[in-house]
Amino acid sequence: MLKLLPILFLAVINTANVNIFEIEGIFSSGHINALERYVDENSTEEKNLFVVQYNASDVNVNSIDELQVILNNMDAPKAIWVGPNKREVDLSVLRNFDFVGLSPGTIVTNNKGPGLFESICETNTCTNNDVLVTAEEGIYKDYLIVGSIGAFVENLGSQEIPSRIRQISLSFDLSSEEINQIRFIKPSLFERFYIAISNPVFTYLFFALGFALIGLELFAIGPGLMAFNGALLIAFSSMTFQEYNLNYIGLLIFLVSFLMFIKVLSRGFFGPLGVAALIVMHGSSLIMFSDYLLRINHFLLFGSSLIIAFFYFVAIPTVIRSRLTTDTSAMSSLVSSQVTLLELINNNQALVRLNGKKIVVDRVESNSYTIKNDYKLIEEDGKLII
Repeated sequence: MLKLLPILFLAVINTANVNIFEIEGIFSSGHINALERYVDENSTEEKNLFVVQYNASDVNVNSIDELQVILNNMDAPKAIWVGPNKREVDLSVLRNFDFVGLSPGTIVTNNKGPGLFESICETNTCTNNDVLVTAEEGIYKDYLIVGSIGAFVENLGSQEIPSRIRQISLSFDLSSEEINQIRFIKPSLFERFYIAISNPVFTYLFFALGFALIGLELFAIGPGLMAFNGALLIAFSSMTFQEYNLNYIGLLIFLVSFLMFIKVLSRGFFGPLGVAALIVMHGSSLIMFSDYLLRINHFLLFGSSLIIAFFYFVAIPTVIRSRLTTDTSAMSSLVSSQVTLLELINNNQALVRLNGKKIVVDRVESNSYTIKNDYKLIEEDGKLII
């Protein structure tokens, strides 16, 4: 453990409150909104220690810049501890904090240029511009290595560690009456929801599912509830597009895949066109989030595409069949109607045109049929047959 050199004229602050805010998931606008609300609603005077527990799996670059603005306007001592999971943290995230704590195994990226952690490579493993924290737990120049946030805060109060960016240190005892309150700051319900869906995989899944519901509504008989729910999913997922610098070419390709799935629905079976639509849809997701290709879980992303395709595949026969089987009297009115055969779907079903509309009916497997010929509908065992 390195010894800290004494600093002259160091102001010692007796801390009264400790406020802890956790950043987890993808560091996004949801966290920034919660921090801004905290600053507006609470005192940030020097006697209150503000601590960030950084456990983010990814980060929006714009959120880093907004964080620095918030920190610059905060008079209270500011500390950050990266953990408990082994995470990557960009050096710019740590820039404006008085005190920095790192858990063992943390990777600090973009550690280039003078000014920050100049001596970190003396005790840790450095490769190019990245630093892997491998040193033993302890107090080092400009940072601490500790395995828990409790140990981090306790060391800040008991060791009178000097700030990295100004002439102050802290003095408090967590077990004494000096600390009036230790509070964990929580985002609001909406902010937590936004943070939860600020993930490319979830955004893509909800966005695609919303369009699938709208597509099914075009073929369903009902009051439009599926379209309404689909529109809500699209609206909620679209809110997070700002987090990814979305590639709108990918969005246009996705709309093409949606039209392909509509064609699949109109045909009444999945087939090669459905497989092509799946490939186009998944390809569109890779382009939409192209800035995040190295950070996305591709297994989950492809799994989301399969979920959407399975949704179409299962919904197709169910919805289209319900158009003909939900109303017996309506079925009876179609008996003896003349239809034009458009396509033999399989051994038991055919796609026909009736009064300008395409419907799926049953057929007799042993009979011979000719495409584009006219046939009459009959009813047998509650089914329409040509």
